[in-house]
Amino acid sequence: MRSEENLQLHFDLLSHRALLSCGDRDYVLPDSYPTKEMARLAAQKFAWETLGLKDRTREFTQASDLPVWLR
Repeated sequence: MRSEENLQLHFDLLSHRALLSCGDRDYVLPDSYPTKEMARLAAQKFAWETLGLKDRTREFTQASDLPVWLR
């Protein structure tokens, strides 16, 4: 995965909302999540499907392989 596709997850404990940073873009995930781990799984799926990382990365074979750095 290229450096501009570095995935960082920002999770707000009060609102249970998540913000996914990918390179120089930020995406608010559409749902609220009870735990940071569930938000991380949703972020992996969002990046895999919506951001198209499944087509751009060859070293990862499924969404759960994507590294997401928790903040």
